[in-house]
Amino acid sequence: MSSYALTDETAIDVLIFWIESTDGSISFAEQDAVKRVISNMNYNMRTYQRTMSQIGAMSTSNVSQMIEEAITYVRSNFSDDGKRLTYSLLDTIAHCEGGVSSGNGIKLNRLKNEWGV
Repeated sequence: MSSYALTDETAIDVLIFWIESTDGSISFAEQDAVKRVISNMNYNMRTYQRTMSQIGAMSTSNVSQMIEEAITYVRSNFSDDGKRLTYSLLDTIAHCEGGVSSGNGIKLNRLKNEWGV
C-alpha cells in the first residue's frame, strides 16, 4: 500500500495523471482538458496540483502502485454511475489531442474491464 491516502478526488487525480502522461509528457492540450474536466466536476484544482506534487516526489514503482490502488479504489468505492462518469472524463482527456493513442486505448480498455463499464 502506498503512503498516499486516496479519496474520491485524489483517486481520480491519480488516474488523470496516468492517462495524460501515457506518452511520457503532458501537453498543453492535455493540461487544458484536465482543467476543464476538473472544473466541470466541481473538483478543486489545488487538490489536483497537490496530488501531482506528491506523484512527482515518488519513485516509479510507488507511482505504479498508487495507480493500481486508484483503480481498485474506484472499483470498490464508486457507484456504477460514478465509474461511468470517471471513465468518461478520462476518455475526454485521452481524446483531447484529436484521437486516442494506442497506449491510452489499452489503459481505457483495462478500465472498462476492471470497472464493468
